[in-house]
Amino acid sequence: MQAFFIYLLQVNIALALFYLLYAVAFKRDTFFRLRRLFLLSVILFSLLYPFFALPALAEVLPFSFSRGEEVRSEVLIGTVGWEVMGDEEVVVSSSILWITVFVTLYWIVTATFILRFLVQLFSVYRVWKRSERRLLMGNVVYRPAKEVTPFSFFNWIFIDTDAYSEQELQQILLHENTHVKQWHSIDVVITELLCLFFWWNPFTWLLKREVIMNLEYLADSHVLHEGVDSREYQYHLLRLTYHEPAVPIANNFNVSQLKQRIMMMNKTKSPALRAAKYLLALPLLFLFVVANSLYAGQDETDHLSEIGSEKIEVGALLPMNGEVTTVTQESSINQEPGEPIFQAVENAPEFPGGVEALMKFLSENIRYPVIAIDHGIQGRVIVRFVVSKTGKISNVEVMRGVDPSLDREAVRVVEAMPAWKPGAQKGEAVNVYYTLPIVFKLPADTKKESQPVDAGKSDGEKRSDESGVSQKSVIVFDSGERVYETVDVAPEFPGGVNGLMQFLSENIRYPVEAQEKGVQGRVICRFVVKKDGSTSNVEVLRGVDPSLDAEAIRVIESMPAWKPGTQKGEAVNVHFTIPIQFSLSAGTKEDNQQGDAGKSDG
Repeated sequence: MQAFFIYLLQVNIALALFYLLYAVAFKRDTFFRLRRLFLLSVILFSLLYPFFALPALAEVLPFSFSRGEEVRSEVLIGTVGWEVMGDEEVVVSSSILWITVFVTLYWIVTATFILRFLVQLFSVYRVWKRSERRLLMGNVVYRPAKEVTPFSFFNWIFIDTDAYSEQELQQILLHENTHVKQWHSIDVVITELLCLFFWWNPFTWLLKREVIMNLEYLADSHVLHEGVDSREYQYHLLRLTYHEPAVPIANNFNVSQLKQRIMMMNKTKSPALRAAKYLLALPLLFLFVVANSLYAGQDETDHLSEIGSEKIEVGALLPMNGEVTTVTQESSINQEPGEPIFQAVENAPEFPGGVEALMKFLSENIRYPVIAIDHGIQGRVIVRFVVSKTGKISNVEVMRGVDPSLDREAVRVVEAMPAWKPGAQKGEAVNVYYTLPIVFKLPADTKKESQPVDAGKSDGEKRSDESGVSQKSVIVFDSGERVYETVDVAPEFPGGVNGLMQFLSENIRYPVEAQEKGVQGRVICRFVVKKDGSTSNVEVLRGVDPSLDAEAIRVIESMPAWKPGTQKGEAVNVHFTIPIQFSLSAGTKEDNQQGDAGKSDG
């Protein structure tokens, strides 16, 4: 949906600028055929150019991404753990609600305009159905059942032949035949369709008006070219001034802005050399192509070498299936009837080649956006997506973003993933949610290791100081021992992922007090897996309720010794973050209900 609204924005910016160019440079000349070509061309170009980009163009332009100095940067894929959860509480942010409101409003109004357009088409058909077919001066015309202003629609010409003199009928027929033979109704329909979807852009309506007026100029010009007296023809138009158009969508013989038509008929023809000014449109066309190419180049074709000696480090990853249930019932979210998306499954989906292959894929494909480097933007982007039962990636969304450029890059690399081995529930492949945090960091210098961070600092200060890390992120205990954020080999719970799942399912207890109050939510805890395998320094990064926070800390402190993480072959202290989701659902409100535990750092 975001891509669709970006497309709308691109199209409407182009329409606005092209209209301004037309109003300033072309509106007052008499090159009616050339103006028609210009108006149709810019409309079609505006609709299509967002789909075409020349990324190579961004590389040859001197102003595209020139850099004054070498920049070092790194992308850390945060440590991913398991999340154990039941029926997850759905939390909708206010921003999502507003987006939903705007999207709904857009489609409601668009549907209204589409309905209006269909009614207009039906009106033409109804007039044709009720009209009497006649032959006028060798031309087939239709006499409407009631008196209306003469009009045409594609090959149909509607004239009340009994209401006009022979001379007037000749002029009307010349005018409407011009509309028919030059297929002016195509222009009218195109502008009508444009207004259906871009109704909120005033320049769209202005373009529609100019297109229709130019068609009338063309028809008037042809009538005068056939030898009709200009003054007589203008008086004829004036006699029809107060007649309402029969059908808005048709080419009406009498339209509003009659003064402009008469002025244009009396205007001296523009010198042929002035037609060259239409070449002014070419630089604007080129500008849009360049802008779109630069945008595409930033998102898709900026390789790491273009950013200097950029380094990407993929942090330790633990296999995960997104979320795993501890309650007896299956946890799923229905996306479409008959197509549930599971929060938890028996067998997790797997990247082709396993964790190491996933790490390699991320390290080779993630590109730090240049605009983010220029502005020193960094942070953790948490992306959630669905691994479908066919293994394809879909429904990619940013659960917690940092900056549009970083968010787009995280989404891009996830969408670029090859097909996974799908998750399975009861032996059948199913759709499964998967969550992946991606940390973007820019070092302050080119040092290979960071300066120690005081253990007394808050977590937010530690994260800020970590921006200077170029290889491995570390903090220190008060004793001086380092605590690593990322290591070569991640710490492992005894028995692996299945052992961790079983321990959590057997030990987490939903506090009775919280159940009685209906309290639920996600508690994010961080702790240290020490080099001897014990857990320490358990802290709540984001709490929900004192009882739930206390239960999360209790179960983590009761964990048996882990297999410690290692750096360069040596056991080290490593930070580990687990979000624990406490959710209440029907049938799970008795005492000793199990909570949920989960996922990665962040």
